[in-house]
Amino acid sequence: MSLLERYLTKLVKNPTLLGTNLFTPLLFLVLFSQLLTKFSTFLPGQSGGYLAYLTPGVVMLNAMIGAPQGGVSLANDLNSGFLSKMLLTQVVRPAILLGRLLTDMFVTVIQSIITIVVAVAMGVTISSGLPGVLLMLLTAAFFEFALSGVFLTVGIRTRKTETISALSGVLFFPLIFISSAMFPVSFFPDWAQTVAKYNPVSYASDVTRDLVVGGLTVNTFVSAYLLIGIIALASFLATLYQFRKVIS
Repeated sequence: MSLLERYLTKLVKNPTLLGTNLFTPLLFLVLFSQLLTKFSTFLPGQSGGYLAYLTPGVVMLNAMIGAPQGGVSLANDLNSGFLSKMLLTQVVRPAILLGRLLTDMFVTVIQSIITIVVAVAMGVTISSGLPGVLLMLLTAAFFEFALSGVFLTVGIRTRKTETISALSGVLFFPLIFISSAMFPVSFFPDWAQTVAKYNPVSYASDVTRDLVVGGLTVNTFVSAYLLIGIIALASFLATLYQFRKVIS
């Protein structure tokens, strides 16, 4: 718990980072929904128009933007020697990683709540009500957990924040735009439809979108959580492996 408090305190003391992480998804939500308002005419049967379609994708964008922060923080702790000092205490080793992951998940949930509130204020109706909102937040937190493991692994392995920033930049734009997060996959060329079909962002966005507009099916839910779960397990095991090499 003390590690969670430490990471949250560091984040609060860096308002520029906190504001940027929050402002970027809201910029996508407001700017895209206003500039592409007429896009709603190309979404027959889509309740709520393009804004309702876009909102779930922006919620997933919160998770994607927050994911690299854990790797950056851990790399800084390794380089500053703070992690070495922490290992001399009685702290449970896995708690170091857990504290970082819980911090990132907590921040993602708060950012997602703000995004949903802004979307509702702009006219979006969450058809599944409060239970649907809670499941949206759970999905965002779970997706963030899966992605965070990737960047924690890179942070421990390389100890270079520049590498993490470069990797996130290279990965995130294709992941977010070649998926169902921002636009319907049916609008894409054939090769992009194939990529989007296997893109985990599409799976996570589809679950949250069905919660917004209605019609969530068991197949959509199970497929998304199974894929995200596989990524989360693989990335967390990789993180544990790299972490054990550091502390041994």
